[in-house]
Amino acid sequence: MDFRKKLVALLLALAAPVALAQPSGGAPKLPVGWYVTESAPKRYEAGVDNSAPCEGARSAYLRSLSLDEAGYGTFMQAFGAQDFRGKRLRFSAAARVQDVDGWAGLWMRVEGPDPKQPLAFDNMQSRALVGTRGCKRYEVVLDVPKEATTIMAGLIMSGTGQAWLDGVRFDIVDNTVPVTDLLAARPVVASTGPAGLDEVAPVAKNDQVPLGRVGDVWFNHGRVAADKPYTRRTDGVWVSILSEEIYEHGIEVTGTFGQRQLDLKVRAGTSKTLIDGTWGGEPVSIMLSPDTLTMKWGRLTRELQRDKNAAVDSTCNRYQVNEGPRITDQIDVCGAALGTRPPPAQLVTAFLANGFRRSTPARNFPIPQPPVLSREALDTQRTGTPNQ
Repeated sequence: MDFRKKLVALLLALAAPVALAQPSGGAPKLPVGWYVTESAPKRYEAGVDNSAPCEGARSAYLRSLSLDEAGYGTFMQAFGAQDFRGKRLRFSAAARVQDVDGWAGLWMRVEGPDPKQPLAFDNMQSRALVGTRGCKRYEVVLDVPKEATTIMAGLIMSGTGQAWLDGVRFDIVDNTVPVTDLLAARPVVASTGPAGLDEVAPVAKNDQVPLGRVGDVWFNHGRVAADKPYTRRTDGVWVSILSEEIYEHGIEVTGTFGQRQLDLKVRAGTSKTLIDGTWGGEPVSIMLSPDTLTMKWGRLTRELQRDKNAAVDSTCNRYQVNEGPRITDQIDVCGAALGTRPPPAQLVTAFLANGFRRSTPARNFPIPQPPVLSREALDTQRTGTPNQ
């Protein structure tokens, strides 16, 4: 079967009339080939809705069954990548959402020999569907490398609410269609075998290309471009220009940053990313969600709200604090830093490098000064000692 026939088969899953079994709730089950995964059992359900599709005769829906906003669910399909290798694949669909407290979006993932290291991925989190929105077509575009083995695609929702999907299409597109891949800028870190104790591994050839960014600090798989940059050795250890080292053990990040010991954990996988632990003996808590960013270290706290109308790149969320016409604090979080599987060491380093004190953006309104109370300070013509 060639790739065109397989595309037709995929489209038929949501487009063609098929005999559907009825669950206890009375809604038709998803067509064969589609299935539901979720963060915990019985938090989400999926089915087919004939009442108000965006396109065609019916739509598939994903609905939360729990009030737990920390959960996530997806209905999805997986298929072999052999007919798409070396091509650019666009997954598009019409979607609408209702009362989504969290976020929803299309997602697609290309896997290779190691499922833990996806070759390409996008889940629309940086351009997520929230609240209630009517029908609109959305798309995710990924390159499928020659070593790809599996492609997965579907609709994801984190938090509560309901989302619908129909008009599913998979198209091979040319290079004039830009990719939305969160990993597209990922460099290949050089690896020539085991490193000696005194060897310093070279970073990626294209080490100036960002994978993600927090504030002004960008990172990729070989470099964190902070004020004192960190680079990754072939043994996986991150080393700064001051020879400070950061180690990554699964979700744990330990070592030294800013001459202070750190011991943090990065918990992601839902609409929220939490970084907690200690740095310099003081407790750290960083909470990133689609709507808020809270950063706490000891007695210092930054609490920012997302500006959804900000004129920023589509891969970024802007979080800021407004006091009247002034912006008194601002951080942009972009690319892989927004993903459900952010790289722990880079994410921790980027957030710590931004600090826990307010950062006023450039070209902002001037900071108001206390009013001038002395009469003498206003009298520019007076000379000598003022009268008392």
